Amino acid sequence: MKLNPLSLTVLLALGVSTNALADQCDKLPAAQLTASSQEEISNDMVRLNWQIQVQTPQAAEAMGAVNKALETSITNLSKNPEVSKIRNNIQTFPQYTNKDRTISTWQAIGTLSFEMKVQALKTQGALKVADGLTLSNLEYFPSQATLEASRAKLLQEAMKEFQTKAQLVAQGFSRSGYTLAELSINDEQGGRPVPMVGRMYAASADMMAKSGMEVSAAAGSSQNSVSVSGRVCLKP
Repeated sequence: MKLNPLSLTVLLALGVSTNALADQCDKLPAAQLTASSQEEISNDMVRLNWQIQVQTPQAAEAMGAVNKALETSITNLSKNPEVSKIRNNIQTFPQYTNKDRTISTWQAIGTLSFEMKVQALKTQGALKVADGLTLSNLEYFPSQATLEASRAKLLQEAMKEFQTKAQLVAQGFSRSGYTLAELSINDEQGGRPVPMVGRMYAASADMMAKSGMEVSAAAGSSQNSVSVSGRVCLKP
């Protein structure tokens, strides 16, 4: 079962209209409850972010050099079945003299990013990116499949905890049971990329071509969570 991120409110009529249920609950004691479940999930994906800078007298020359490096890298990486979501961008900036503030040179900055499975990166060896590109950082995060499996598990746990709380409240006030009037489910909290920045990752394309990519022994984990909240009406 595929679960998409949820942020919704569900009104359960349970055989009667929503208005009738609201009227019924208005006449009964009610409780607002929240339950949640969380876990650490493995970061099995990694995003590699690269950068190249070229400074020349002419803007077109600087942009052309950066564009060539990016095109070469994209062509090579596109042949690698382990690489996905290739993105790139180029920006140019004038560089001024200190004396009369006239433009002396132009600087072009290019960025390149793509994603891979962590295990594939560890066994990949050299990645074919053009000379001049420098790896600025890595971002580890869980894959969509890992997230969805975790969300399904956590949702079951959170719903069970919510039901247990509702039953305990009803019993604590000597009520026969409860009616679920309103329910809100939120599972949009987990799985944000975790950047890993440091000198051990500041590798140039030339270094990688010679020795391959050095990766952290463990990509770490991300916290995933699901919460269920709602209002229950206590039956007489």
